[in-house]
Amino acid sequence: MYFLLGIDDTDSPMSGDVSSAVSNTATLALTLGNQLESTGLARLLNISCHQLFEHPSIDHTSTNTAYCILLDSDPQKMRDIDMTTRLTLRSQSAATSNPGYALAAWNQLDPEVVAWGKSAQISVMQRMDAINLARRSGIAIAGITGSGAGVIGALSAVGLRYDGNDGTIYWMPGLEKLHGVFTQIEINQFIQFESIESVRHKHPALDDRIQFNADIKPVLKEGRIVLQVKPAERGSSHEWQT
Repeated sequence: MYFLLGIDDTDSPMSGDVSSAVSNTATLALTLGNQLESTGLARLLNISCHQLFEHPSIDHTSTNTAYCILLDSDPQKMRDIDMTTRLTLRSQSAATSNPGYALAAWNQLDPEVVAWGKSAQISVMQRMDAINLARRSGIAIAGITGSGAGVIGALSAVGLRYDGNDGTIYWMPGLEKLHGVFTQIEINQFIQFESIESVRHKHPALDDRIQFNADIKPVLKEGRIVLQVKPAERGSSHEWQT
């Protein structure tokens, strides 16, 4: 069964340097996902990043983003996943942060949770509203330290990832290997995208060469992980580039 685990606000404005493994929510999401996998609690499928509303009243670092970890696990392990998440966020979040998480089985999600995520991208939301919504939907949710305001973004990330039309993929198996020039035939040996396409929905041929630049960010479209490419400049030794 698939589970969605959203986390947010594990860093702080004072310690939000992306070079800090302690204060970087993206890094912590990967650490948590790897820990759940290494202990046999779940299989880590991917991690998505979702941009939320930025406002002076909302504490955030450089950008107000939340992360969602997609897991494959046995429903009987949900309690252990919940406890591991609590302990990891408590021990590794920045000291002045307000971390929170939301954990839901895929079949627990409903349009109201999706609507919450979309609203959090355009307006200021309240912590207790997130908690009440999660409880109505049977979703495990908790603030860990500080104000616990991270539950707002955590629940938002879960809703947006479930909807499948928002965000970028921060991590998926094989993504770190995409450096240099590859054909789709070569790519398929170590990473699987649902689609490789341009903004005009043009698809490279299987033997077309694609130049991969640094910081590849596949996007979510209609529940699919899509790698976006564009035609290479005339005279290039490859046909496409990211």
